[in-house]
Amino acid sequence: MDYVTTQTIATSLDDVDWAATGNSSQAVLLANAWLNEKRLIAFDVVPNAVLAAGAYIAQEVIAGKLHQGRKDGIVVSKSVKAGPVTSSKTFAAGADGQAISAGEQMALALIAPYIHSSPLVVPLGRF
Repeated sequence: MDYVTTQTIATSLDDVDWAATGNSSQAVLLANAWLNEKRLIAFDVVPNAVLAAGAYIAQEVIAGKLHQGRKDGIVVSKSVKAGPVTSSKTFAAGADGQAISAGEQMALALIAPYIHSSPLVVPLGRF
């Protein structure tokens, strides 16, 4: 589904020159792909918050900040031992090891109420 267009992004950002330094078509394509990946609920009319989220993502694409690498990943495990000194860290791999820009964090916050949640599946039988 296409959530945003060049025009809806310009309106959301209140900036007709939002893509002056980059490829607006690519930014719109990536913003829509990003939104589609989030499994949003179906809309008859796309809410302004979702349009704004798409605008933030398109802006991050133009700025080269979306899907940037991380020098150090997110620490998911840490252990320390005092006698003979031992230190250990485990870093996240995959999506959790990737940096997330301020614009992407804002977009995620905007769409949070519209993300389709998976139903709770309870297995039947013995436990």
